[in-house]
Amino acid sequence: MQKYAADELTKANKTLQSALIAETKEDMASLAYIGNVQVKTAINNSAAEQSRLNSIDLLAQKEQLVAASINEKKDAAQTKLQAMEGLEAEREILLAFGKIEFVSGTANLVPGASQGIDLLAVYMSKYPNKKITLSGHTDNTGSTKSNKKLSQQRADYIRDVLVSKGSSLENITAIGYGESQPVVSNNSSAGRQKNRRINISFN
Repeated sequence: MQKYAADELTKANKTLQSALIAETKEDMASLAYIGNVQVKTAINNSAAEQSRLNSIDLLAQKEQLVAASINEKKDAAQTKLQAMEGLEAEREILLAFGKIEFVSGTANLVPGASQGIDLLAVYMSKYPNKKITLSGHTDNTGSTKSNKKLSQQRADYIRDVLVSKGSSLENITAIGYGESQPVVSNNSSAGRQKNRRINISFN
């Protein structure tokens, strides 16, 4: 049974790693679900008492595998950015920031949205005198006043994360624009999600 569980865990690892490099959120969610099912299958097919012990070990291994895959992906992206110069690096960061979205009504990022912040932190470490402006935005849900406050909180959140990673506070301006600058219509949930965002300008 232990060998079967190990085989299932190996399959789960491959599936979870595929999820981490999936090109769309739908593919990522689907592969992550399959990987979790494979881990549960390994646990359920272990012998009774051994199952309890194995489950702890298998779940711990799964978390380690996921963490290792995330770190490997992050390290590869950061290494790539370190090799880039000026405008090329800025374009890469802007592309990553285009995927940063927030949970409605909060300054919390949706899952998997932190890569752009990591890349920007690397860039600011490479160019310590570079100044940037972070512009926070919301959808039109809620009042204009509350949206202005929320957009500022979102810009401040990204600024604070960058500072925690070693960026200079003096080089970062954070401004909240509320709902006043939508990039798409707020008439759909997908549109509102895209409007909950952070824009960057390199000064």
